[in-house]
Amino acid sequence: MATTTKSVDPSLWWESFSSLLTDLENASPSDDLPEPLAKKLKENHDWFVETVARFKPPNEKSKEALMSSQQLKIGSNELTVKPDFRDKSLLVSSYLCLDEVQSYILVDRYLEHGNAAENYIVHDPIHVVLLQYYIERQCLLKCTRQILMHALYLGNSLKEGSLIREEALKLISDGLEGKLISVLQGLMSCSHPEKMDVDLFTLWAEETLLEDNLVLDIIFLIYYESLCTCSAEKWKNLCSLFKGILSGSYNFGKLAISSEALYSFYHAKVQLLLILIETLNLENLLQMVHDAIPFRQGAFVFTLTDVQEIDALISGFDIFEMREAGPLILAWAVFLCLISSLPRKEETNELTEIDHVGYVRQAFEASSLSYFLEIFQSDILKESDGPLAGYRSVLRTFISAFIASYEISLQVEDGTLNLILGILCYIYRGEESLCIQFWDRASFVDGPIRCLLCNLEGEFPFRTVELLRLLSSLCEGSWPAECVYNFLDKSTGISTLFDITSESIVDHILQIVETQHPVRIPGVDGLHIPHGTRGQILKVVGEKTALVRWEYTKSAVSMLLLRLAQTPYLENNEEAFLILDLLGRIVSFNTAVCFALMDSCNFLHVQGTDINGQIENNVWVVEIISIMVRNLSPNASGAALMSMAFLILAKMLKCSPSHVAAVALRANIFDVASNSSIFNIGWNGLSSGSWLLSGKLAKMLLIDSEQNDYDCPLTISVLDFTMQLVRTGVEDDIVVSLIVFSLQYILVNHEYWKYKVKNTRWKVTLKVLEVMKTCILATSSSEKLSDVIWDLLLCDSSIHNTLFRIMCTTSEALERLYLNRLIELVEIEGLQLAISSVLDISYIMLTKISKDMSASIPAFHQAMLSSGTKPIPVISAVISLISFFRDPAIQVGAAKLLSMLLQMAEPHSFANSCFDPDDKPVTDLRHSINSILLEHWVLNEDLFIAIMNLLTSAACYQPAFFVAIFGTKEDIDVQQDNVGGAKQTTNEAFSGSLGSRTSNLVDAVLQFVERYDDVITSNPRVLLNVLNFLKSLWRGAGQYTTILERLKSSDKFWKQLSNYISQTVGSEVPLLKSMNDSKALLLGHKYQCQSAILETMAYDMFLMKKLLYAASLVKEPPETNKKIEDDSYVLKNILSNWCKSSILGSLIKSYTSWKYDNEIYFRAKVALSLLTVHIMGKLVAGDTGSLSASLVEKICLVLKKLTSQHAFSELLAQYSLRGYSERKELKALIISDLYFHLQGELEGRKMSAGPFKELSQFLVESKVVKIYDNKCRVDTFLTFDDVYVFDLKRIQADLGLDMWDYSGWKTSKAIADTVLHCMQEANSMVLIGISKLSSLKALITVLTVYEDSLLEKTIGVGGKVPNELIFSCMDHICQSFLDTLEPLSPAPDVSKDVLDFLSAQADLLHHLMRSVWKSLSLSVCVLVLKTSGAGLKVLSDLRTIVSGVNKPMKLLLMLILSAMEFSSLDSLITGVKDRESVEGFAEISNVSLGLLPILCNCVTIPECCSLSLTALDLTLKSFLTPDTWFPIVHKHLQVQHIVLKLQDKKSSGSVPILLKFFLTIAGVRGSAEMLLNAGFFSSLKVLFADMSNGQVSFVINSGKKLSTLSDKTEKPQLIWGLGLAVVTAMVHSLGDSSCIDIAGNVIPYFFLEKAHLISYFLSAPDFPSDDHDKKRPRAQRTWTSLSSLMETEQTLMLMCVLARHWYPWVKAMKDRDSQLREMSIHLLAFISRGNQRLGEAPSRTAPLLCPPLLKDEFDCYKKPSFVNSRNGWFALSPLGCVSKPKFSGISTTTALVIKDQVTENNNHVSQTHFSDLVALQIYRITFLLLKFLCLQAEGAAKRAEELGYVDLAHFPELPMPEILHGIQDQAIAIVSELCETNRLKQIHSEIQRLCLLLLETTEMALHLELCVLHICGIRPVLGRVEDFSKEVKLLMKATEGHAFLKGSMKSLNQIISLVYPGLL
Repeated sequence: MATTTKSVDPSLWWESFSSLLTDLENASPSDDLPEPLAKKLKENHDWFVETVARFKPPNEKSKEALMSSQQLKIGSNELTVKPDFRDKSLLVSSYLCLDEVQSYILVDRYLEHGNAAENYIVHDPIHVVLLQYYIERQCLLKCTRQILMHALYLGNSLKEGSLIREEALKLISDGLEGKLISVLQGLMSCSHPEKMDVDLFTLWAEETLLEDNLVLDIIFLIYYESLCTCSAEKWKNLCSLFKGILSGSYNFGKLAISSEALYSFYHAKVQLLLILIETLNLENLLQMVHDAIPFRQGAFVFTLTDVQEIDALISGFDIFEMREAGPLILAWAVFLCLISSLPRKEETNELTEIDHVGYVRQAFEASSLSYFLEIFQSDILKESDGPLAGYRSVLRTFISAFIASYEISLQVEDGTLNLILGILCYIYRGEESLCIQFWDRASFVDGPIRCLLCNLEGEFPFRTVELLRLLSSLCEGSWPAECVYNFLDKSTGISTLFDITSESIVDHILQIVETQHPVRIPGVDGLHIPHGTRGQILKVVGEKTALVRWEYTKSAVSMLLLRLAQTPYLENNEEAFLILDLLGRIVSFNTAVCFALMDSCNFLHVQGTDINGQIENNVWVVEIISIMVRNLSPNASGAALMSMAFLILAKMLKCSPSHVAAVALRANIFDVASNSSIFNIGWNGLSSGSWLLSGKLAKMLLIDSEQNDYDCPLTISVLDFTMQLVRTGVEDDIVVSLIVFSLQYILVNHEYWKYKVKNTRWKVTLKVLEVMKTCILATSSSEKLSDVIWDLLLCDSSIHNTLFRIMCTTSEALERLYLNRLIELVEIEGLQLAISSVLDISYIMLTKISKDMSASIPAFHQAMLSSGTKPIPVISAVISLISFFRDPAIQVGAAKLLSMLLQMAEPHSFANSCFDPDDKPVTDLRHSINSILLEHWVLNEDLFIAIMNLLTSAACYQPAFFVAIFGTKEDIDVQQDNVGGAKQTTNEAFSGSLGSRTSNLVDAVLQFVERYDDVITSNPRVLLNVLNFLKSLWRGAGQYTTILERLKSSDKFWKQLSNYISQTVGSEVPLLKSMNDSKALLLGHKYQCQSAILETMAYDMFLMKKLLYAASLVKEPPETNKKIEDDSYVLKNILSNWCKSSILGSLIKSYTSWKYDNEIYFRAKVALSLLTVHIMGKLVAGDTGSLSASLVEKICLVLKKLTSQHAFSELLAQYSLRGYSERKELKALIISDLYFHLQGELEGRKMSAGPFKELSQFLVESKVVKIYDNKCRVDTFLTFDDVYVFDLKRIQADLGLDMWDYSGWKTSKAIADTVLHCMQEANSMVLIGISKLSSLKALITVLTVYEDSLLEKTIGVGGKVPNELIFSCMDHICQSFLDTLEPLSPAPDVSKDVLDFLSAQADLLHHLMRSVWKSLSLSVCVLVLKTSGAGLKVLSDLRTIVSGVNKPMKLLLMLILSAMEFSSLDSLITGVKDRESVEGFAEISNVSLGLLPILCNCVTIPECCSLSLTALDLTLKSFLTPDTWFPIVHKHLQVQHIVLKLQDKKSSGSVPILLKFFLTIAGVRGSAEMLLNAGFFSSLKVLFADMSNGQVSFVINSGKKLSTLSDKTEKPQLIWGLGLAVVTAMVHSLGDSSCIDIAGNVIPYFFLEKAHLISYFLSAPDFPSDDHDKKRPRAQRTWTSLSSLMETEQTLMLMCVLARHWYPWVKAMKDRDSQLREMSIHLLAFISRGNQRLGEAPSRTAPLLCPPLLKDEFDCYKKPSFVNSRNGWFALSPLGCVSKPKFSGISTTTALVIKDQVTENNNHVSQTHFSDLVALQIYRITFLLLKFLCLQAEGAAKRAEELGYVDLAHFPELPMPEILHGIQDQAIAIVSELCETNRLKQIHSEIQRLCLLLLETTEMALHLELCVLHICGIRPVLGRVEDFSKEVKLLMKATEGHAFLKGSMKSLNQIISLVYPGLL
């Protein structure tokens, strides 16, 4: 079926006027309209002309089109007609008498796309439409009004052709005036719609009257300023309307059926009255009278005929029946009077016949002037949003014309003068523009009023009250306030009552009198008119009494203050109130006047001391006010005076904080008598009289709120005064009492008070909340106040409950308030402001406290998180308030607070238990967030950022809550089902719980990513928050898989992000000095954006690697792996392209290039010191200016310390000797000279050494400089406003800089500006540096993940950066590192940010070195060593004065280690063969030599000790000879310091490193002596003393449990073996001369005291048997480790070295060495049984279990054998070296299981690199065992030679020949096999060393066998001779051709010939 479309009148369509009105109201009133807005105005021009008449009545054509079509075409717009909407639109049409099509537009627009809040609050949808209709009409009228007001505001400043002026004039020319009058007549004649329900009638009546008000506003604006001239005919029409309204002939009056309607009705009458008065053009008539222009020649609209006709119309008003007509009649009388005052012409004679005086008489009889006063008193002109200034101007002109027309005498006592003064006060008060006009002498309109003022001033102080009332109203604004002050200050005389006598009259005609004696001035005791003063009689007031104006000049300001000070009864004194009101207003409007007032009346100078002990000047005004406050009585009048007084004191506190605070507090204005200090006892210990100040103040607050109705309530004044005191930094008991009083009394109780003036309650609420916020901010600068304030705020539940009552509401509740007729809009706005303030305060409290929160959570935090908080939980409230779109400030505050709550509640995941994703609060929050984020342009930046931070916080800290926001109930149900099914982690459950509902969020994020070009240029701050949110999603990737997949599914996502990095690489960074703070902030944001992108990329690559690795372990579907690989390919490809192009290199070079200019930082501190000295000079002169009291106190303290410096005393002596000045002025003179020295330093002239240099250094490091330092940090939620070095806001606040222009400090403003500029430059430098640092760290992370090869064998996510690129970048990084380092060397103070940047540079360099490890060259190593050495030298020098250098030093040491390790490894692998290698190695050695002193110094740093020793150890072993390094080490190394570290239990982790280093240097005699002298043996004994307690030795602790040992992954702490090795090396190096002394200490300790350890390492296990039937008990140790074998080796080495010295050994051992020999023989016997021969069946049992336990050992286990021998222990060790998994079930209680286990697996055991290492270690032990036994035998032989016989009783035990035969057979078999196997190829060096070791072992075994045969007197067994002969022959044959064995074989043959003569 075809769709039917009908076209209707295009004029029926309109776009919503509410958005247009918002644009107009937001447009700057001082500028012309922007082009797009002007275009909209032109498009709607016809609507503005016809206004509401454009809304048509019901029309049959429209109805027929609506009923018969499915689509409506209205011009270019089309609407689809919905049947249900059509029915509703017909009903609406009947209610509103509105065209059916327009009704349908309303229904469609507001039922489908309307305000959701209104939809759920107003349950009847028809009511929503009706309400929106009236809103549309009123918005249309307001748009027209706004256009005219904008044009009038700009006035003559608009150029011809301006858009707004053209539109305004076109509206007038197109007939707007007539349309409006016609609309007005229609509105006044309208009747109640017949079909409208009764309950809608009130709405219709009120809205109709509101439209009347708007129409009248527009009409007034048309005539005001003569945009359109009102003709006589139009005037008469309007007058007829006015008369009809008053007479009730219109239906208009019948609409006033409610209070709002009645108010609008009254407002309309007043508007029409003022329009009629304005159109009489009285201002033009005053000009004509002033210029004496006749009626006909003046530019006047009305003709004489018009005047007569109008007069006839006016005369028809019955003034007694229509009282409101009285003002119009009076205005007409003034009009006629002014016309009659014009120069006489014949044509004006007719007007003289009109009795204007009669009109005046009628008007006064009807109290018409009182009616004007009633208008003001009704607040109509205050509460209206119309052209109030215009209405006031009309009344001003009328009163001025009235005064000019009818003489107003000051002597009239009928009250007319007071009535006129009252009207004038209302007119001028609050209207600055009219006050400016009044004081402008060119304004003729105000001339008559100025004359009245002068007359009043002439009678001062006789008529003080009237003068003060008028002046108070005329001081609105800065310049008017100055004019009022000057008017009073320059008063020309004083008027008093004077008794006239004949002698006093000087001139009867001129009425001049002269006083014969002093005349007392009333009200001022002690002040008189001097004798002989002349004066003029102003008026006679009695028979002989007259008011005389004396020619005695005295400032009226001083007179008023004197009268105030001497007023005896202040309670009901109107004059006192008016004086304070005047003073309060002028000091509020003009700061310069406030200073002038404080400096006035010097003749009443008061001496005293302020809080800093200085003499105060000219603050007597403060004292007068303070004393007055203290003496006031607790009544309404006293409260009013107190309010004014506190207002003045608060303003004066800003001008001179120290002086005013001192005087006010010393005066004890609150009558506090406290004997104890609040700071000592805490706020909880205060007496009620102290913390409540006095019951009098609380009582006066209540009286004031209930009885007074003036503009400034006492509560507001007290709170203002308190706030200013807190800001000044005064730390006084009274200040604390005021704080506690404000928070515990006013805040908690004010909502329950009664208020005489409505809306005052919310003013008090907002002010006390402002006080609270000020107190919170003050805690960071005042330690004394901090504890009191935080205790109060965090622990007082009454304060918490008050805050919660304000804050804990919902957006729905707020929306309902707007529909409640009983609640005024001002009340709602006050509540909204209070909510916004409480949200802000709560956020600040949580931010300031949560970071430093102890284990116990404060009560405030508990209440914030509690679900029992009333009226609703805080979290529920803030979630709801985010949806309150009427007030973005509330949304911002709620979002920020919720973000903080999510962070704070991280340990308590509350989302799952509190919220359901389909619950209304969460649903509303979801919709609100989507609405905010999906805006094409960011309309409210703060709101957008707050929402993004909220999402970031939720994603980071509360994943469940995040899911609840963006998931549906079905998602959560699925999640819960999954969790309930099996073992599924939370991360897995969340990963799939974000379904399609995430699309809106993702789309919002993607639109910013895709529009990054525009956003980064226009608003990078917004983009940064979006990127931080993305980063948080990737950080929790496992929980947000769906979102990440949706984001990455966009083709542009990674492309756009990477493009941003690519495009910014080539951009040139401007110089710092050429950047202002905004440009620096922009650059910082850009770097932060790059950092966030890089971090996100790193997270994604890491995620992809993990996913691919996990997929490789689990059989995943191919499509899953393919998808992951595709995702990973995108980033891999991007980085690969970066590597191929210059992007990556440019990034590295850009990020690592930051030359920290320490001069900028130093200049800032010098500048601040300069300002400090300048202030000191002021303070010495007694001028504290507007400095805060806290700053004055700190500078006075610094000044005291400065003057006590020796340099200052030296200067005093010099200046005194040279006679520069008197001693009392010397201090100021020295300070002045110091100032100029600092100024020269700041300008680049360096200060020479001397006293001034010392003083300047003291100031630079002083407390004043440090108090403004700020700890810079950047995190996800930190705004860049908080990243700075110097707190400029706090500096400006403490200086009171905005006050300097008004005082004597104005000339010092340039100095302060220079200081701030220097500090801002330092802030910008640090901001850019910190931002670049974050980018650098992110880049390091990207490179680390990209090049991580841990999983590269199984996955392909990462890649490799080309070596050429890395080498070029390393050169640049080294140079950048040196550039960053350069300015630090002379700097006494280094920023932590520079150290962090150095650390990042070193970290990147270290990463790049690891990346090209296999391709490094010695030249690169040299460069790295030189760079690192330079850095270490500078940083080590700074270590004593700068904290934080340890981290970069450790990284530099790691760089040195890496470079040396490579160089050492390279020299070992390749050897030093070619010329380049020789030169490179030589350069490495030279550089290493230079590093030695630096490394020796670094050893003393605890954090760097281990790394430094390791680097030293490697350097000494690999690159230098002892002759080269020993002198340097001896000179620079603090040996005793590091030796003592062996005794430090805190340094147990570095003990192996210490011992290894000692082992290296112990090989040199000089170094061994150093160790000996440093007490090495004593420290070693302390170290080994703990071994029995199990605190050090790894082997002893874990020797009983294989599983414990095998779980370790780090290298074992071989403390025992290393210690023995050092002792061995020392004994060897020291030689025979020192051996006796050493042996006397060492041998008893090790072999007697530590005999159990020696026994442990020498004990031999039993060899297991292959026979299953033989059950043998298990040995004590059937398993071991490679580390244990190494320690056994070290034990034997020490035994050998000591045993070489026979006599000391025997003396020390005292025949206890027999046990050592027995253990050695047993161990040797165990080894000898491992005689597995080639070709024999392999053993089924493992003789020794030695599995791999460490990572390196497991790596060796995976490598093949390097010896490849199948003899001896090389064949047996694989059985016991099986890795741990194969032995996981082994029992350590029986050998049988071990045997069976091995038997089961022996067929699968093969030789490995690790098994070879174990066998090799066994043979080394064998060698040392034989050597020790040989030494014992040798010693016995020497003793036999000495004795002459063999003492068999004391002959040492020797092994049996069978044991020695086993060792010989193994050695010979292995060497023979290896030589035969490698006959045709070069034998590896390791194999060569093994063969030599085994041959020497065989030789020693033969020596021992010879000794045994000789001692026992036996011969070799024949069978043994034959076997040995075969073996030797095979050995000799196998060794033929191997030259390296020639010497060993020769020596072996010699011993063989002795043992087996004739064998060879």
